[in-house]
Parts: sequence; C-alpha cells; structure tokens
Amino acid sequence: MRFSLRSGIAATAVVTASILGLTACGGGSPAPQGTGAATSGEVNLIAYSGVWQDQYTKAVIEPFKAKYPDIKINFVSKRSSAEMLSALQGQKSNPNTDVAIMDQSVSESGNNQGLFDKVDATAIPNLANVPDKFKNKDGYGPVVMVDAVGLVYDTATFPKAPESWNALWDKQYAGKVNVVAPPSLLGITLTAITSKMQGEDYTKSIDAATARLKELSPNVQTFAPNPDEYQNVITGQTVLGLGQNARGQYYSDQTNKKIGVAFPKEGTAYQINTVNVVKNAPNAAAAKTFANYALSAEAQTAFAKALFYAPSVTNVNLPAEVKSRVVPTDGSLNIIPLDVSFLASVRDKWTDTWKRQIINK
Repeated sequence: MRFSLRSGIAATAVVTASILGLTACGGGSPAPQGTGAATSGEVNLIAYSGVWQDQYTKAVIEPFKAKYPDIKINFVSKRSSAEMLSALQGQKSNPNTDVAIMDQSVSESGNNQGLFDKVDATAIPNLANVPDKFKNKDGYGPVVMVDAVGLVYDTATFPKAPESWNALWDKQYAGKVNVVAPPSLLGITLTAITSKMQGEDYTKSIDAATARLKELSPNVQTFAPNPDEYQNVITGQTVLGLGQNARGQYYSDQTNKKIGVAFPKEGTAYQINTVNVVKNAPNAAAAKTFANYALSAEAQTAFAKALFYAPSVTNVNLPAEVKSRVVPTDGSLNIIPLDVSFLASVRDKWTDTWKRQIINK
C-alpha cells in the first residue's frame, strides 16, 4: 500500500540531545504502588531538539510535571541520535543522564555497549501495553513512538505524488534533490531500500546499492540539508528529498500544503524511537517514573496529536482526524523489515562508503 500525504514541512527530523550532569533530589512522597518508581527528584533527559523538543515538551513533559510536580525534568538536546550515543559513551563510567529517547538502530548500539538498563513491567507497568513487536527481545528499552521514511516533495512541482523512489534519480530534477547522508537514519534507510530495489541482500553486500547511489549523486544539491530537508523544499532550494511523515504532517498545517509526503510502491521503513533508562543512572527511580509516563495512553495520544507520531502502545484510541495522518502500524503500509542489530553494526562502515564513493564521487 502506498500511503501518500501532502503536507507542509519545515524544521525537522533527525535531531538529538546532549547531557546534563545533575544529581537526584532526596525525599519526597512514596512511590506508586508496585512500581518502585519515585514521585520526586529529577530526570536528566536526552532527546531530539528543534520542533520535536518543542512539541514533546508541550505534549508530554509539561503534563508529566503537572502530575509529578516534585520531579524536575532537565532537557538537553543534540541534532542526532548518533550525537546522543557519543555523549553517552563519554560518560559511561560516570553517567549524568537518566533517560534517552533515540532511534532504535542507535539505541541498539547502546544496548550492546552496556549503556542502558533492562526494564520490566514491575518497574514500568505501562510496558504491558507495548506489543511484542515493539519490545526489545533482550529486555531493553521499548519502542515509544513510530514514524516512517518517505519522499518529501514540492506539491507545485509534483501535482501528483511521486510513486517510486526512482523519482530521486530523474534527471529533470538534477540539482534539486536533497538527501540526508549517513550516519543519519534517512541515509542508512535509503541504502537498505536501494539495495532491495537492486535485488541485493543488504546484510551481505551493498555493492549494487552503492553503484546505484553513485548515479544519484549528480542530482543531489546537498547531502546535509541546512537548516533541514523540509525547509529546503519549503523555500524552493530543492523540490524532492528524503523525510519523515510526522514532521511533514505538523508543517502541513502551517504552509498550506506546500510539501507532500509519499511512501513509494517499493516500500518504506519505520523510523522508530525507543525510551531507554541509562545504566547506573543517577536518578534511576525517577527515570522509571518518566519512562512509564512516556508509555502511557495519555502521553502517547498527546504526542500523536502534537507531532503525528504513531503510538507504540495498544491502549490508545486516536481521534479519526489524527489516526488518518499518523503512520499505520497495523500492517496496511508496505514496510520493508530492517535488521536493526545489523544496521547498528554497519552504520560506521556504510557512512564511510557514502563519504568515499557516493558523496565525493
């Protein structure tokens, strides 16, 4: 199924968070029954910047603070999940961060490096509402929100939504395409999708994908859109590129449908974020209280309304007008399954391949 939506889009996407070193407040009211979590203290949260931070603060953090007025949230942001991971690696021996919300392929690297704790429904009761497909098989942080990668396009240039990823290679758009290169999730995903389109198994080789992406290079105005891939299309610098549905839907309401988002017939891939409790977090109890709230129906519904990320829990009933604009998770969208563990292991290698063979072609 091709899921096509016209949207105005501007600021975006793959953004991340840095870290504050803060200690927990003592005392406070008793923990919720059976959770072992705190109702006072503080939580040092690392997560995405920009519009994501703005909307998450309004939809989730502010209501959390109203519910738990004795827990302080310290939010520091960076531009990408890769930057988050680097920051967490640097403080592994003496963590300053409690909770990290980041892309699944990057959090998987963190799991493998021992940066995050395993969680269960005893400490985080709302984990019970996360379906198995969105739980980590080894017990680490679960999926907290779902989006998908697609083509973003200028609706004046494309009165009809592009139906294939091959539109990126169309010579009539030479110099008018933007691609966010690896280590960005968007570039990693495009590599895997291109590999599949070339009849290749990306877990064994990306030679065919690399050759095809070399052919794309002359069309690309920038591999690092600035300020971002959505704004580039809005301002007319480019007419086509990679993007994500959620931010596209958000800006649709602000730009009179200047941008469209299309999920091509060859399939797309989820862009999934997980909520993770840092191992040896300075405020572990309060961190679990926040993670549990992030997985609540209340928080998931509010963020879906605010920024059109699909909920990862089963006990949410979205309003029809919101449900029609978030990425479906019921199997109706043609999703290319990606091996997250494998992608985490080859992220650096693929990034180097892009730098040497595609970007600098």
